[in-house]
Amino acid sequence: MATFLGTQNYSIDDKNRVVVPSDMREVYGSDEPLKHFVLMRGLDGCIWLYAQEDWGRLEELLQKLSTGNKDQRMFARTALVGASKVAVDKQGRITITPSLMDHAGLRKDAILHGQVGRIEIWSPERFQDALVGNTDDYDALGEKVLGGE
Repeated sequence: MATFLGTQNYSIDDKNRVVVPSDMREVYGSDEPLKHFVLMRGLDGCIWLYAQEDWGRLEELLQKLSTGNKDQRMFARTALVGASKVAVDKQGRITITPSLMDHAGLRKDAILHGQVGRIEIWSPERFQDALVGNTDDYDALGEKVLGGE
């Protein structure tokens, strides 16, 4: 399983291509960098980028959703709008589908943020809005989420 860390700013070219940083394509214990990813609509207005090898875990979750449950059908359908398998080109770039560009509000710049099991691709404005605003709020949220006393 790939682990993604770091936050980096990149430009998006006129063909909707963005660089996936070389350090985010490295896999611990392997000499081969990641070359294939799956792009999909993420939550909170971003794009999720999974290593092809790790995509199976999320695919299994989507397959377990009930076709008899309207909310689950709608979520799975919407989550996969614009989803695509992408290959990294010789310059380290991937191409983002137009519908995912629209979903994430991307134009000329993107923030790639390692989120351990996936990379999130954000517009700079949305990324700032998605972060906890100050240290006190961050500390309180951390205590709530991580089970602090």
